Amino acid sequence: MTAIQNGPVAEIIDGEMFVRLDPHALDIGANVRDQVDLSETPDFVESIRDHGVLEAISAVQLADGQIVVRDGQRRTLAARETGATSIPVIVRLDTATDERARNAERLIAQMEANDQRLALTPGQRAAGAAELLDLGVSVTKVAKAIHEDKAWVEQAAKVGKSKVARTLVDEDQLDFASAAILAEFDGDEEAVQRLRYCPSFRMESTAEELRAARIAREEFEDAAAPYEDKGFLVLREHPGYGTVLAMADLRTRDGGEVTLENVEANAEHWTVVLSKGQLISDIETGLPLHEDAIDWYTEGQADIEAGEGLVHVNTVNIEDTWLPEYVCADPDAAGLQLSPVMAAVRAGGPGVDAAVTEGDPRAEAERQRLEAQAEARRKELETEERVRRERKMVRALNIKAEAATVVRRKFLSGLLAAKTPPKSAAAYVATTLAADGHLLTEYRADEVLKEVLAIKALFKSDFVADQVVKAGASRAQVLTLALVLAAQESRILKDSWRSKRRGTDAYLEYLEEQGHPLTPIEEIMVGRRTPDQVFDLDE
Repeated sequence: MTAIQNGPVAEIIDGEMFVRLDPHALDIGANVRDQVDLSETPDFVESIRDHGVLEAISAVQLADGQIVVRDGQRRTLAARETGATSIPVIVRLDTATDERARNAERLIAQMEANDQRLALTPGQRAAGAAELLDLGVSVTKVAKAIHEDKAWVEQAAKVGKSKVARTLVDEDQLDFASAAILAEFDGDEEAVQRLRYCPSFRMESTAEELRAARIAREEFEDAAAPYEDKGFLVLREHPGYGTVLAMADLRTRDGGEVTLENVEANAEHWTVVLSKGQLISDIETGLPLHEDAIDWYTEGQADIEAGEGLVHVNTVNIEDTWLPEYVCADPDAAGLQLSPVMAAVRAGGPGVDAAVTEGDPRAEAERQRLEAQAEARRKELETEERVRRERKMVRALNIKAEAATVVRRKFLSGLLAAKTPPKSAAAYVATTLAADGHLLTEYRADEVLKEVLAIKALFKSDFVADQVVKAGASRAQVLTLALVLAAQESRILKDSWRSKRRGTDAYLEYLEEQGHPLTPIEEIMVGRRTPDQVFDLDE
């Protein structure tokens, strides 16, 4: 054993040395308590000054002889503050095989010791748990070592790495579960602010929307990179035709049409607007189709017919893609001029007074033709602006609908995990099936049922039979409710805010009665809000 040079060995028991050492000779080392402010505990410092350190510091001696404090950071600092030259220390030899193991031992010892005295804040405990997980200690072992459940440790893995989340927890501004959600977006100031100030009951759905937006942003950045490499400014949203001009609205100096070659040669004067879209075409003819011409409810159902006037999903080819639109804000800098039609649009007319062309049939015909074209282009621009807003709204509300589905199904899983049904379950099941006899036969119902009940069996009948035998009549009633709710849930698609399926409003209102707070997109489905109202919430 390496000799301790800073004080006499008082006693050695089971490999532990009981000594008195100068507090300045000790290395404070890393500590799970990330902040110590002695000014906040003046009575503690005065006690050390008057009585000395009464409880021995716990330390470990490394192979090079260095003594590192494991437990007693505050006492050591207070002793230094008061000018003490000797404090009691229990020194153990370092037995860790590597740095990871050494840090794991330190963290567990410090968390346990601090909890027994001046408790660590929830944020500090989370930081310690997160560090243990980073060292490779399993969730189960961390939970056992610090006497927490696994769910808490999994949340702490996120909270502990976010200073903002730890602070908000310690200040009682967020509960631990909410802080774990916020911590996921650490570094994204806009997302963090949105989560901080949204109602707590909408935090999960807001987080799902933010996750979807993050994925979309990353996809956009990947799609934009090739255009940026060519020198283009790339945007996701169109600036509006009042500020920029399309290729078709411009001409070269000699009056020729603007080509992609012209655009790429002057990329610094052009902007590319990228929009995520789908190229939909008929499989047989190859002709393009509009998304509204598809009966999306037929997806995966080869044996059912599409609705009147619509085509089956299986008969079309769908390709997700980013569609570019080139627009220019400064035609002069790009060496271009307005087309005659766009010049007329901007001038509010053809720019030629009717009195000037009177008596000249050809000139008058040209003036009238240009005036008609300008009016048609004005209407076209207004339509494009409206369609752009509608498409933006559809994209935004579809994201909200998908986010709401994730949260709603989590709620369903919790509701249907119960051993006994809600008091109103029997009445709801009876009235629902009486009014909708074919509900349970819809093909998506089994898929959703397996998700919300976590069914691993090949057939739902086997699972239900097994559950009934094991759990009895009350659980059977829960499973009956599950069959109905899963079938109703299966009807809700991402565009159900536009085309509500049968029974959706009653279904969502029932979930609300059971404690599921409706999101704004779900409030559209039950008739409490309009799509425009929900879309405007984020505008």
